[in-house]
Amino acid sequence: MDVKRVELWKERNATVLSNESIRTVIEDHGGMVLELSNLNAAGGRVNAHPLYWFHGKGPSISEEANAPFWANSGLLYHLGGNFLCFPNFGGDAEVDGVQHPAHGWSANSRWNVVKYGSDAETGANWLLSSLTSPNSNYPFEAWKLDLVVPSHPVLYTSFLVKNTGDKPLPANAAWHNTVGSPFLESGCVINMSATSFITPIEESEFRDTGRLAFDKEFDDLAKAPLRKDGTCDLSEVPGMIGYSDFVAGRIPDSAKLGWSSVINPRQKMVYLTFFTGPAVAEEDEIPFYFNNMWMQYGGRPFTPWALYEGGADHTFCLGVENSISYYANGLKEAVDNETLLGAPTTVLLPPNEMRIQRYATAFTSFES
Repeated sequence: MDVKRVELWKERNATVLSNESIRTVIEDHGGMVLELSNLNAAGGRVNAHPLYWFHGKGPSISEEANAPFWANSGLLYHLGGNFLCFPNFGGDAEVDGVQHPAHGWSANSRWNVVKYGSDAETGANWLLSSLTSPNSNYPFEAWKLDLVVPSHPVLYTSFLVKNTGDKPLPANAAWHNTVGSPFLESGCVINMSATSFITPIEESEFRDTGRLAFDKEFDDLAKAPLRKDGTCDLSEVPGMIGYSDFVAGRIPDSAKLGWSSVINPRQKMVYLTFFTGPAVAEEDEIPFYFNNMWMQYGGRPFTPWALYEGGADHTFCLGVENSISYYANGLKEAVDNETLLGAPTTVLLPPNEMRIQRYATAFTSFES
């Protein structure tokens, strides 16, 4: 078991947390969880998260000579396998005169490392980080506690946020869990707590990349409606099929636990997220009502996913993202559309009050 600070690249630092099995690497910038790894049955260490082939290694996009390749997006430049999206989940959005970057300040800012260490009593290795709003018209203070404990193949995270202003603030919140090769491969099986689903509206980033019908509800992942006649099975990963799609899934109000999983039956490994369900969420908690799937299966023939405009999409990954949001369409659309599948799309942060979101991501091997 260990906790340590490392310099990944020049002016790019991270914290490594580990126990006897699991290891995680959390970069300061964006709180990007670049690695969540464990041992497979053969004793090899497998990272469940994708290290995107286009992942930038410089200090920042502003200092990158090839910034247009990333569409001048700092988020894409630093993109990691999992990260917190707050208070925006989706593309750039302007709400009440405040400009929110794609996936929020939590994903685009450098988190301040407050403390890190090991707990003598429990054996937990932990990292405490903080973030202050960069916009005085949307004032908040946030803290994030990441920890691993002995014998648990799990990264536990608590996110606390305080509205430091004098009026309520609407917010999205999401965890952008994404798995990639070598863990992700065709034949992986997807399960989740959601029991009803909906495809994106036509006016979304998936209009020109997807195969799914627009704005259609369905209740079986194995029978998702296509734009052409028929259905497809979203519960099994098909491999690189030339499409990138999205689906939002509604977690039942009766659920005490929200969760999603990706199982690799060949490697006998499972990636699992879990969090407080709607039925037992306390008043001071940020509830999650949605399991979302971002199926990045080769539908983006443009940079940085491809080498050049019109080139082959080289990025194969699967997002199993959990949220309170309107699809992943950003805070403005969530404010304008108060519900989706009967659930709220925003959380309202009362002035001078604290809210918390507790979350866990596990990765481990299993025996058949």
